[in-house]
Amino acid sequence: MENRLTDIAKLQTQINVVVRNLRRNYRRTLRTVASLKKRINDLELSISKESCTRTDVDMEKLNSAIERLEDFIDSVISESAKTKEKYEGLKQECKMQAFEPIELEDLLTLCKENEQLAKDLLCYSLGHLKRTHLT
Repeated sequence: MENRLTDIAKLQTQINVVVRNLRRNYRRTLRTVASLKKRINDLELSISKESCTRTDVDMEKLNSAIERLEDFIDSVISESAKTKEKYEGLKQECKMQAFEPIELEDLLTLCKENEQLAKDLLCYSLGHLKRTHLT
């Protein structure tokens, strides 16, 4: 009995850590994306207003910022998939322990929010890529 309680306590701790990390990463993702999008928008505006003399330098900066955003989005998508796998593993462990913590539902909700954010970022990235290739 004591061993089961220890296992459940460890499982609860794991769930709490994953929830905390996912919330922190979500906030970090929003801040990072907002910063990169602002940089890209500012550079695009600058390029459209500037003369040809600065356009090459600004285009390099713009391409670099777009590449950083795309790399970041790729990492968000990958992390979203890993988090979903982690949730599934924890769910299975809880089921084996006949343990139904409310935090597991919180984790599922966060996974869904994170997955939606990853999808939104992918759509933004693809839309931005299409827009830059059309111009």
